[in-house]
Amino acid sequence: MNVQTHDDLWGPPSDHRRDRLIVAFLTSLVALATDVPAGEIASRRRTTLAATRARQMAIYLAHVTLAWPMWRVAAAFSRDRTTASHAVHAVEDLRDDAAFDARLTELEACIRQAPAR
Repeated sequence: MNVQTHDDLWGPPSDHRRDRLIVAFLTSLVALATDVPAGEIASRRRTTLAATRARQMAIYLAHVTLAWPMWRVAAAFSRDRTTASHAVHAVEDLRDDAAFDARLTELEACIRQAPAR
């Protein structure tokens, strides 16, 4: 049995265009799960709490599910590394809620099932 690394599945870390496409996929997935428009999630402006939480979820999924280092997540989402780190910690705290944890677990499973190419 071959073991595939995350980079095998999602491309090399230096391909910023590919990372942006993956971020668009994650953002769309989270948008569908949260009923928050993808444009609000990706917005650089201040948004609603729902859009902020959805953005944090997408950042968390990139870091945890894809095993991207924080600098890569931050660059792909056009955010500062500390902002991305804050998002990951915020979502980790929210996982104490069983319903939120179940939703995130389903999103993680969707990402893992997505085709690599």
